[in-house]
Amino acid sequence: MDKIRSRRAFLRDAAGAVLGTMVTPTLCSAGRAATLGRFIPPDLQDYDFFIGRVCFESDMSAGDPWNIQPVGETYLLDEFSKVVRCQVKIFPELRRNQPGRGDLTHFNAVVDFNSADDLHKFPFLFMTAAGHYSFNADQKRNLKDYVEQGGFLLMDDCVSDGPGDYFYQSSCQMLEETFGKTALKTVGTDHEIFSNVYDLREVEMPYVQGTRWPPRGIFIEDRLAILLSATDIHCGWADRTQTWFGPNVARRFGGRGLHGYDESIRMGINLIMYVLS
Repeated sequence: MDKIRSRRAFLRDAAGAVLGTMVTPTLCSAGRAATLGRFIPPDLQDYDFFIGRVCFESDMSAGDPWNIQPVGETYLLDEFSKVVRCQVKIFPELRRNQPGRGDLTHFNAVVDFNSADDLHKFPFLFMTAAGHYSFNADQKRNLKDYVEQGGFLLMDDCVSDGPGDYFYQSSCQMLEETFGKTALKTVGTDHEIFSNVYDLREVEMPYVQGTRWPPRGIFIEDRLAILLSATDIHCGWADRTQTWFGPNVARRFGGRGLHGYDESIRMGINLIMYVLS
């Protein structure tokens, strides 16, 4: 009988296959900040799966910037490691302090789309903010190259100082400019991200807060390469104590969220497994 690979071997092989020929033999370079908004730690090769946060400029008058709630990824990775037993970097100090905004070292890694350097090391990137933003031609080209060569980007609208969907609207415009007017498609609940691990077909995209637009995506052939959410599932990840969001919690901005931590974490795990599979 062939030797059964460990979960760790599976995850590393899967993550490598996601980015195909872009993956280099050395997973990560020495710890450094290639530009002011980039941080590639030296120890990522010690972990089985990691998430890179995207740094970018946005309208600060609308609320939170790119680095809001690093604890969201911490809790998602912690829960993911319980479903697929693996080694993840989860920054235990964040569990105690829950900083609203993190510095570069509070994330697994921080990248931007100003250059293509290091993007090939990350099969899964996460991007969020509350305000309007735009990408220049180089940033659009590097984003397009990244996803066309196998990368996945989750974009989630943060809602902080009001109920506006500014990040979502800017993202729709940027993606249409980058991939074409008809490229951005609604992602229905028949897609496997809603049922591959947890069955969320009745839940749909978890609604934590904000404007409940349907999820939209960019497909490369039949592969979902970019998922755009308007419903702030990242705030759901961060609410491990389940005191901010959900149907039984009196919430800011009026009304009550339909979903909270549990549904948001399950959606995140479904997305990670989709990327790895």
